[in-house]
Amino acid sequence: MSRARIGEAALALIDREGLQGFSARRLAGALGCEAMSLYHHVENMEDVLDLVVDEILSHLQAAGGGEPKRQLLDQARAFLTLAETHPEAFVLVPTRRWRTPNAARAASASVALFAAAGSPPREALRRARILGAYLGGAGLALAAWRKSASAEAAPIIAQAMGPPGALNAEAVRADLDAGLKRLLDALID
Repeated sequence: MSRARIGEAALALIDREGLQGFSARRLAGALGCEAMSLYHHVENMEDVLDLVVDEILSHLQAAGGGEPKRQLLDQARAFLTLAETHPEAFVLVPTRRWRTPNAARAASASVALFAAAGSPPREALRRARILGAYLGGAGLALAAWRKSASAEAAPIIAQAMGPPGALNAEAVRADLDAGLKRLLDALID
């Protein structure tokens, strides 16, 4: 058993049963061991949740070539796709401090891209945090819609907001993507 295997198993369990169904006993069962055996590899359940965040973020690919703004847009879209792929576990990503290797890699990549776009170091960090805050909220919204993918907005909301079909997961993703483009236009001079 390794920390990586624990993170993978925990993510799979949360994806399947949600956070409310997650426990050391269930995780140990999924790994084929006793719950106390987990604690030879992790400090506590908070450490396990950090491993889940690390596992989710491990699926972010390094930015490809091209201008920094394009790379930031591609990374941001990939991040939002993680929210759609892991709607049950994604809530952990924007609500925990990022202190794992893949989290550090993802955060550093954003800061480096803002710096490559011409921002001084402190400003690159600030802009990366602004983008991160947007993506965290947008990801939570997408995860909520994916959890109830077949549900349309409540009739009273739909009546006030627009035509049928304008308030579904795909429409929300399109609106958030448009907001992302506007935000990047404002952040990169």
